[in-house]
Amino acid sequence: MKKAVTIAIVLLLTSLAGCEAKESETSEKPLPEVNDENCLPENVAKVAPDDAREQFSSLCLRRSNFKPSEKKEW
Repeated sequence: MKKAVTIAIVLLLTSLAGCEAKESETSEKPLPEVNDENCLPENVAKVAPDDAREQFSSLCLRRSNFKPSEKKEW
């Protein structure tokens, strides 16, 4: 009986091990809107956490519109 209870407690604790909330996820601010004004280097530098700044600058670099090339007739 003790063995079954011990196994049940161990399984319960291991299943709940990753359920705590992280501080960075709960206090995250949304990224600013990607536009010409916000993508200036001095405005990108104002984004607070480093990982958010990297993500925002990456979005700024990839904000151009897709323009298909002309069809080539070789």
